Amino acid sequence: MIFWAPLLSGIGFGFVVAAPVGPMSLLCMNRTLQQGFRAGLATGFGIALADAVYALVTVSAFKAVNDFTSAYALPLRLSGSLLLGLLGAKSLLRGESTPKPDSPRSSGTPYCLLSSFLLTLANPATLLSFAALSVSLGTTAGSSWFLPAGIAAGSGCWWLLFVSILKWISGKLPASFTRWLNLSSAAILILFSLYGILTALNGMDGPR
Repeated sequence: MIFWAPLLSGIGFGFVVAAPVGPMSLLCMNRTLQQGFRAGLATGFGIALADAVYALVTVSAFKAVNDFTSAYALPLRLSGSLLLGLLGAKSLLRGESTPKPDSPRSSGTPYCLLSSFLLTLANPATLLSFAALSVSLGTTAGSSWFLPAGIAAGSGCWWLLFVSILKWISGKLPASFTRWLNLSSAAILILFSLYGILTALNGMDGPR
């Protein structure tokens, strides 16, 4: 059946796009270590949802949205980098205390999902990746509504796997190492934020 091609392509592409280590992976890791499984999974699913939105845009109104993101690429990337830096600084300050996974702080699940969703949307370069996939699949598969569904499923599966493995590993590590890992990821988030600001001002593509 024709829907299998875009669906399976979307699942594979969504998994591959989500897998590389970058600022969003570090944010997901940091939240999992500090706030527990639910916060980490919500962060990952927020990223997967943004991936699906960009894929949906690709198969429906790519030109209009591409014009918008091209016109406002600089403020979008600057605001995303600044927000990432603020989250990193907040996490760094809060990380001075020993993390308590699944504590009441993890009740901010909607916030984790929404913030990661907006941060991913603030990187217009993601749109170009999905546009390239759409073109490579051809007119029929590349314009299918099953493509965004597959990308959301693939990306969501990666984040579920990533958070589950991280949660399992963190339970076997000493508290001191977990705290060091938590603080390190927060510090790297701040560095990614500074790098994103510099690359945005210089007209370069920043990391995802």
